[in-house]
Amino acid sequence: MTRTRKKFPFFLWHRRLGIIALVLVLILSITGIILNHTESFKLDETTVESELLLSWYGLNPEGKPISFKFKDIIISQWDEQLFFNTDIISHNSQLLRGATRLNDIIIVAFDNTILLLETNGSIIEQARINIDNIINIGTDGKHVYVKNSAGDIFVSDEQIINWKKTQHNHIVWATATKPDHALRQQLKQVYRGQGLSLERVILDLHSGRLFNQRWGIYIMDASAVIMIWLGLSGTWIWWSRNKKIRTKRHYQKHHQSVHTRKD
Repeated sequence: MTRTRKKFPFFLWHRRLGIIALVLVLILSITGIILNHTESFKLDETTVESELLLSWYGLNPEGKPISFKFKDIIISQWDEQLFFNTDIISHNSQLLRGATRLNDIIIVAFDNTILLLETNGSIIEQARINIDNIINIGTDGKHVYVKNSAGDIFVSDEQIINWKKTQHNHIVWATATKPDHALRQQLKQVYRGQGLSLERVILDLHSGRLFNQRWGIYIMDASAVIMIWLGLSGTWIWWSRNKKIRTKRHYQKHHQSVHTRKD
């Protein structure tokens, strides 16, 4: 004897979608109440310190900082941001390869680019040079030198514009230093800018953008659609059950009347 498979009851979908909608509606309701009292809770003045949330918003630099220090000047790069001491002065997707100082000019080397700075951090010039795969930069007190990945050494002219190969050996090459904890925290704070306010987080949670900037809003849109569907399906379930009850009562009443006549 084979058992017939029962159809999935409609009301089970109603129940399960109701639970999903409940979670989303709770988020909408609670965040909505909080946002109505932004000034009371001082949401716009409260800064989020959660590393997880800051990373989620892209406000935490990735990787590790690279620093080159000479006297009271520190040139650092962290996640494509170039810092002069603790100020962001430039954005560069190339890797910082070294920094040195010649007289009153600071020369910063990237993969195939040279950046010239004044001692106050002002940018003089940034130019691409005809040397690829630079791995270091140095000076002998008179000229600037760079070394590429093949081990070739190049010396610049006095204007630090044109470069040519050389065999000079008495060069002080730039040496990277590990930023201490205080400097790392300062760089991270500057990288974050004004930081992340609690109001922004709650607004994004309310709108769904916290889940994803592109399609997060559709999650909350889905909750509205589900609520509409629940209302319609609930009405249909109530109507169908009420119809069954009326039919059953009518049948019972008719059945009783037939028995009465027979008696």
